[in-house]
Amino acid sequence: MMRAFLFGWALLFVCTSAEAQTKIRILSSDITDIVKQKDGSRIYYLRGNVGLQQDVAVMTCDSAVLIQPQNEFKAFKNVRIVQADTTVITGNRLDYDGESRTFTISQNVQLTTPSSQLNTKQLFYDRKSATAYYTVRSTLVRESLELTADRGSYNTDYETVWLRGNVEALDSTYSLYTDTLLYFPNTDRYEFAGPSTLLRDSTTILCSIGEYLAESAQLNLGQGASISAPGNYIESDSISYNLKSEAGRLFGNALVADTAQGLVLESEFIDYTKEPNFVDAHFPVYYRQRMDEDTLYAKGDTLHIRTDSMGYRKVDLQYNTSFYSTDFQGKSEFFTYTETSEELTLYPSPRMWSENSQFTCDSAVLSLLDEALDSLFLMGNTAIVSLTDDSIHFDQAVGKELEGKFMDNAIHSLELRGNAQNITHSINDDQVVEGVNKTACAYISITFEEGNVRKINANKGVEASYAPWDSASEEMKSLPGCTPLFEQRTSKVQTRPTIQ
Repeated sequence: MMRAFLFGWALLFVCTSAEAQTKIRILSSDITDIVKQKDGSRIYYLRGNVGLQQDVAVMTCDSAVLIQPQNEFKAFKNVRIVQADTTVITGNRLDYDGESRTFTISQNVQLTTPSSQLNTKQLFYDRKSATAYYTVRSTLVRESLELTADRGSYNTDYETVWLRGNVEALDSTYSLYTDTLLYFPNTDRYEFAGPSTLLRDSTTILCSIGEYLAESAQLNLGQGASISAPGNYIESDSISYNLKSEAGRLFGNALVADTAQGLVLESEFIDYTKEPNFVDAHFPVYYRQRMDEDTLYAKGDTLHIRTDSMGYRKVDLQYNTSFYSTDFQGKSEFFTYTETSEELTLYPSPRMWSENSQFTCDSAVLSLLDEALDSLFLMGNTAIVSLTDDSIHFDQAVGKELEGKFMDNAIHSLELRGNAQNITHSINDDQVVEGVNKTACAYISITFEEGNVRKINANKGVEASYAPWDSASEEMKSLPGCTPLFEQRTSKVQTRPTIQ
C-alpha cells in the first residue's frame, strides 16, 4: 500500500514538473497590465524590454500579449527568440503556442545558427522537432553556399534542408538547379529529384533524380542522366561518376564519347576512366573510332581498353566481333588494336571484304599509318575471292600468307606467297565467260584499280593451264577455301545500336 502511495506522489510530481517546464514565464517587462477574464484566464499586456521564457527558449520583444493558462502569446517589434543558445530567430511579429511549442514569425525574418542564416518573410517553427518551415521564396546561406527555393524546411538540430520549387544551390565552385532538393550540410550532400542541372567548372550534368557529394565530387544519378565536358560526353539510364577522378560506371543504354581519344562507346554497362583511359564494357558493345577522314565502326560482346605507362592504348573487342569502314569490313571472334604499333589484329579465322574482294585466313594484322589503313598481313590458309567484270563469277587465289598495301584506305596491291594458286576468268566484250586460267607458283602479285583486279603476275616455278569454260572441270573452276561469303559482309547498320 505504501509503495502504491509513493508511486502516485512520484507520478504527480513528474506531471507537475513537466507542466512547469512548458509554462511560459515572464522574465521582464517595463510595464505590465493584467486583465482577468470571466473564464478565469488572465491576459498580460507587456510593454518595454519584454522577456519571456519557455524551457530552453528565451524570447524578447518591444511588447507582447500573454494569455494564461492557455500558454500562448503574441509579440510585436524587434522580436528575438534564442533556442538553446544555438538558434536565433528574429522578426517583427510573433504568434506563439506554448502547448505545441510552435510559432509563426513574420516581417523581415532571419534564422541564424552557428553555420547558417535563413532570410524570409514568414516562418513557422516547431520547437519540438527543431524544424523551420517557410512557404515564400527564401534564401538559406551557409558559408559560400546560397540555397534559394519557393518553399522549404530546415531542421536546425540535424542540419537537414528540404526545398521545393525552382530550387537554386549556388556555391563558389558549382551551381545546382532542380525541383526538389534534400541537403545535408554536415556532409555537404545533396539529394535531388525532378529535372536537374548541375554546373561544376566546365562540366554540365543533367538528370531526373540523383545524389551529389560536393566535397568528393561524387555523382549518383538515375532515370536518365548525362555529363558533358569539353572533349567528353557521357549518358546512361543511371550513372555513378566522380568529377575529380573523371571515372565511373554507367548502367543501361550507356554512351561514352571521348573526342580526345576519338572514340564513342555504346553498351548496356560501361566502367570508364578518362585518364589514363580505361574501359570495361559488356554485351553488346558498339565501338566507334575516328580514323583520319573515315570512321571505324565495330561491335562485339565485351570491350576492354587499357593504357600503358607511355599513354598508348590497347583495345580488345571480344566475341562475335564485326567491324565496318567505308572501304574495308570484317568479322572475327577477337579484335585487338594496339596504338604503339598501330596494328589491328583479327583472329581466329577472320573474314574480310574490300570493294569487290573477299579475304579469309587463320589470322590477320592490319597496320595503320596516321590513322589510315596502310598494309595488310594474312597468315595461314589464306584465300582471296574477287568478283569478275561480269558480276557473276569469282576469281580466286590461295596461299600460305599474304601481304597487301592500301592507298586512300582501299586495297592497292597484294602479294600472295607459299604454294600460291590462282584462278582467273577470261571474259569477252559481251561479258560472257570464255575460259578459265589456273596458275600455281611460288608467289602471285595482284594490283587493283577502283576496287577491281587490274593485273596479276605469277612468279617462280610457274605452272599454268587453260581450259574453255564449257569443258573445264570443277577442279579447274574452283580452289579449296574460296567460297564467296559476300552475303555475310558487315554493313554499317549491323555495327550500330538498334533504336528502340
